[in-house]
Amino acid sequence: MTALLTCAMAFSMLQLFLIGALGPRLVDGLGISPTMLGLTTTVGFGTAAVLSPGGGRMVDRIGPRRALVLLFLLSAAALALIGAAPGAGLLLGAVALGGIPQALANPATNKAILATVEPARRGAVTGLKQSGVQLGAFVAGLPLAALAGGLGWRGAVWT
Repeated sequence: MTALLTCAMAFSMLQLFLIGALGPRLVDGLGISPTMLGLTTTVGFGTAAVLSPGGGRMVDRIGPRRALVLLFLLSAAALALIGAAPGAGLLLGAVALGGIPQALANPATNKAILATVEPARRGAVTGLKQSGVQLGAFVAGLPLAALAGGLGWRGAVWT
């Protein structure tokens, strides 16, 4: 369970970390300005911030299991759209879509911990699952940047 929740935290953030790590390649490959690239962060985090209160209510309604499935599906869709983006429009739309899993991540993982982990271990499990955010940054930073050197940025995203 802890590994799944850690992966949920990592995967929900991966698209934004990926854009940061592959930024120069995206600017060149999509023909967008650095300003437009920077706007992706605003769109991603802005979407997550606006949707987070509703995300918590949604997790209460559908439960943590369904919310986690939705989180992984939407994260995968956002990553696929980033990899297919021909320009700024779809890139921004994909990052906005990726804000939804960010909004679901903490409510879904925290509720799953409450439902499945005995009280004496909840703090430790929460700390481990929260490290998924940094894990996502690491995975996007070093391995994907290295893959992009050989496969191009789209190849790295699709891998």
